[in-house]
Amino acid sequence: MLKPTSQTGISNESCQATGLIDVVCAADEAYIMPLAVTLKSACQNLDPEKQLRLHFLDGGVTDESWQKLKETLADDPIEFNLIKPDQQALADLKISHHISHTAYFRLLSAELLPGDISEAVYLDSDLFINDDIGKLWDMELAGQYCLASVDIACPFIDAARGCRNFRRAAPYMAVYRPIGNYQQLGLDGSAEYFNSGVLKLNLDLWRRENIAERLLQTLRDNEKYVWCWDQYALNVVFHGNWGRIHPKWNQGAHVFEYPTEHHAPIDVEEWSEMKTRPSIVHFTTEFKPWDYNSDHPRGELFYEGLAETAWRGWRPEPVRIGWKRWFDLQMAGLIRRAAISTRKVAAIWS
Repeated sequence: MLKPTSQTGISNESCQATGLIDVVCAADEAYIMPLAVTLKSACQNLDPEKQLRLHFLDGGVTDESWQKLKETLADDPIEFNLIKPDQQALADLKISHHISHTAYFRLLSAELLPGDISEAVYLDSDLFINDDIGKLWDMELAGQYCLASVDIACPFIDAARGCRNFRRAAPYMAVYRPIGNYQQLGLDGSAEYFNSGVLKLNLDLWRRENIAERLLQTLRDNEKYVWCWDQYALNVVFHGNWGRIHPKWNQGAHVFEYPTEHHAPIDVEEWSEMKTRPSIVHFTTEFKPWDYNSDHPRGELFYEGLAETAWRGWRPEPVRIGWKRWFDLQMAGLIRRAAISTRKVAAIWS
C-alpha cells in the first residue's frame, strides 16, 4: 500500500480549531501554478469563520514553486500539511495525455491522511472556486463513500439507457459508455457517472472497507477498459453508494458543447445553473487555459485568478506548431465534426 515518505506541518492544537475544513489536493510541478489559483479562489470565497487545512500530496514540486504557493496564500486562512507519497506503488497504472501518476493519489487519501481525520474535501488542481466550499464541507455523507457531481461530458454509465434526452444530447457527449465493461461488472447502465475533480470523502468508511486497495485492484483487473484513469475505479467501486450534489459544484468545460438547453443531457434547470452560475469552474480536458493559444471557454477566469498569486503576470510562451502538429489538430477537428454528424444520425435510430 502507498505510504507517505514524509509528512510535516500538522499539529494537535490545529485539529481542534473551530470551523476547520480538511482539504486534499495533489499536484506535480506541471500543476502547481493552477493549484495556486484553485486555493487562492477558495480562500477568497471562504466564510470568514472558517479555515482550510490543506493536505498537499506532493507529486514532485520544486522548492521554488512550493515557496511561491506559500507566498500566494501567506495572508489567507489556510495551514499546510505537506505529504510526499512513495509513488512506486502506482508506477504500473495507466497514464496518458496531460495525466501523470499524481492523479491517482486521491485514491489513497484515507491511507495518506492522519487517521483522526474522518472526512475531507478533495479538490483537483485545475479549478476556479466561486463559492464557499464550507457549504460542500457541511453536506452530509449519510454513510456513502463520497459526494460528487455528474460528469457533464458523460453523465451516465450507459447514456442510451440513462439519458432521457439521448437523441438530442448524444451527439455532443464525450462518450456514451465511460465504463466499457459495465455489464460484465454487473453495474446499472442507467445510473449516473460522476467526475472525480470535486469530492467530499468519507475517509472513515474508506479505511474500514480497505477502499484504497480495492480501487487499485479494480484498475489492475480491468486495465484494458480503464478510461479517465482514477475516475474509472471510483465509479466502479462506489457504484450505487455515492451521493449526488448539484452539478454547479463541478462545471466541466463540456457543458458548453451542448448547443441549447434542449440538448442538455441532465435536468434542464440544473444544466442551466451549472452553465451560467457555477460554484466551481473545472478546467477540464487536456486543452488548458495556461496553454499557448488555448480557447478554453472559461480561460479568462484562470488569468483573473492568476493575478492574485505569486505567478501574476505569467503568460505562456509562443509555441511553434510544426506541420505534423498542425495536421494532427486539423484531423482532430475533422474527426470531432464527423463524430457529431454520425451520432446525430445514429441517435435517430437508437
